[in-house]
Amino acid sequence: MSRHTKIAVLAALCGLALATGEAAAASVDAATQPGADSDRLVFQVHSANLGPGYAWGQGILHYKGADYKISVSGGGAPALGYSKSCAEGSVANLGSANDFDSTFWAVDAEATAGGGSGVMALENAKGVELRLTTHTHGVRLSAEASRLRFRVLGKSTQGVSSIRCS
Repeated sequence: MSRHTKIAVLAALCGLALATGEAAAASVDAATQPGADSDRLVFQVHSANLGPGYAWGQGILHYKGADYKISVSGGGAPALGYSKSCAEGSVANLGSANDFDSTFWAVDAEATAGGGSGVMALENAKGVELRLTTHTHGVRLSAEASRLRFRVLGKSTQGVSSIRCS
């Protein structure tokens, strides 16, 4: 592949990532800004990709007035680079904390060079929906289908407000 072709492919991926992010931002509304008593989620995640990649992190789920420590892992493709993200937003259709302990699927895009922000919409097989805003730092380009496995690790001694995305 020639240098000009590589640059054209990279530019196309950046355009796709930005267009997908703008479309997702239009579809994620005030639900990403949950009230104090609503079910919500905050987590930090690292993503490293060279084509396929891996993501890992931890956070807190606030459900029915209780806070639960959670872990997240998974990955997606295609993407290139490394980034650290903080995600926060609403949780809908959650019948119990056990319904959250599962795999969520998403199609997302990221074009980060230094810092940026975006949105994510995820859903699991139990119909639980996550509407998240993200704040990202690093150098990473992606237009990927991803799978994130969330695990509920038990009650948290920290509140959901102890993790702040900014």
